[in-house]
Amino acid sequence: MSKAQKAKGDVFVNEAKALLAKKSWFGSASRNQEDAAETYEQAANAYKVGGLNGEAGDAYMKAAEVYRDKLSDFQSASKCLNSAGTVYKKSSASDAITAYRQAIALYTDSARIMQAAKLQKTIAELYETEEIEEDGKSHVVLAIEAYEGAAEFFGMEESKSSESQCWAKIAELCSAALNPPDFIRAVNMYDDLGRRCLDSNLLKFNAKGYFLQAILCHLASGDSVGASQALNKYESIDYTFGDSREGKFGAALIDAVEGLDVEGFSTACFEFDRISKLNPWQTSILVAVKRSIDDGEDGSDEEVDLT
Repeated sequence: MSKAQKAKGDVFVNEAKALLAKKSWFGSASRNQEDAAETYEQAANAYKVGGLNGEAGDAYMKAAEVYRDKLSDFQSASKCLNSAGTVYKKSSASDAITAYRQAIALYTDSARIMQAAKLQKTIAELYETEEIEEDGKSHVVLAIEAYEGAAEFFGMEESKSSESQCWAKIAELCSAALNPPDFIRAVNMYDDLGRRCLDSNLLKFNAKGYFLQAILCHLASGDSVGASQALNKYESIDYTFGDSREGKFGAALIDAVEGLDVEGFSTACFEFDRISKLNPWQTSILVAVKRSIDDGEDGSDEEVDLT
């Protein structure tokens, strides 16, 4: 099937090229260009049906180029660029990012900020999951930068939930994926996210989770004093935090770290995990904290038993 679809797509591509090269009279150039763009889209669809994702993406890019550069039809161009990114994702994440970036430029120029925000977040996810490196930057740094751009776009549209999700992702990457970790930045972001939640009746119960994450980052950075100060601060701005499961867990961890109490640390983790399952981020941070009080125990994350 792919061979037949490739042949079909190739025919459409050649037709599109011929239309663009065709001599035009009496203003018929734009008609030829419109037909060429549509024919490139037909080629892209033929390739896509045959599973030829690279060829499909290339054809969409050609269509977008005609729409954008020759016809000034930016809406159709951005649609084709978006489609190019979608098919490229299946074969080349780097090509997908290139297509999405061009689409974002058109979206921002036409004040379609929400569409730009969603694509910017998709770019961030591609950097993170596909581990793409560019210009000497690690995929983690590139993902963080892309999430920052997405957060800014979402903020422009007052999409507070999506904006917070991006900042939370940045904090997660800074603390658990960046080498070396940037715990200070993560603490500040989790602190800010928690405070934002307190300002919303709908989200105020989420504040405890962010405050606990800030405390964990303090401990992972070796700053038990900062963790203790943070605990006191959160108890003062959220009167429910001290008696909450998160607050009690944070306090127990601080006591264990300050007392070099490995057994107490493990017990606190076990009790918390028994009710609220520890997520992968929490586990990785807690492993780092336990190592600091476990007489320098070596090994991978799996070799360090939290419980």
